[in-house]
Amino acid sequence: MEIAAGIVNIQRKLLERTGRKTDVYYSEGQGALYVFMGEPLTVNNVIYAASEMELIMNAT
Repeated sequence: MEIAAGIVNIQRKLLERTGRKTDVYYSEGQGALYVFMGEPLTVNNVIYAASEMELIMNAT
């Protein structure tokens, strides 16, 4: 549950910063990659990458 909250909190921060919604690709033990909603997951489209530890730390 901590990780889900961290993912959503980072999405909220990115929305406030960019004004655009994001899609998230999460891999257990690895972290999450954020791209603008509707964009394919490619290296050039990743706007933010968060480690598993960062997701846990952003859960609060």
